[in-house]
Parts: sequence; C-alpha cells; structure tokens
Amino acid sequence: MKKFYFMMLSLSILYASGYTKNYEGEYVRWGDTLDVIDTDKLKENNIRFKVEDNKVFIPENAYDDAIMCCS
Repeated sequence: MKKFYFMMLSLSILYASGYTKNYEGEYVRWGDTLDVIDTDKLKENNIRFKVEDNKVFIPENAYDDAIMCCS
C-alpha cells in the first residue's frame, strides 16, 4: 500500500511540475508602448506576446497572469 501512495504522490508532482498554461485566443493590447512594457517579465512567465506598431499585445486569457507578474 505504501508503494501505491508513493507512486500517486510521484505522479502528481510530475504532473504539476510539467503543467504550463496554454494561452490562446484573441490578442488584446497590453500597456501603452513597447518602451514602457517590460517584455522580459512576460518571457520569464511564459506569456506569449506580439508587437505591432510599437504596441504590445498578449492573448486575452493571459491578461490576469500578466497583471500578476508585471505589476
């Protein structure tokens, strides 16, 4: 029985460590201009972004996570 609990604990740890959020959906504007946005923090937190006309856009479902990591 101890082996079973150990195996379940190990699998849950492996699953949690490999879990990454899948940001997708429509891109929304994040901040004012590229000069103001710290894109390194977005990269560190694995939040995709794109730059168009010196403005940063992130996926809509990444908005809350971007607020948490970059504010």
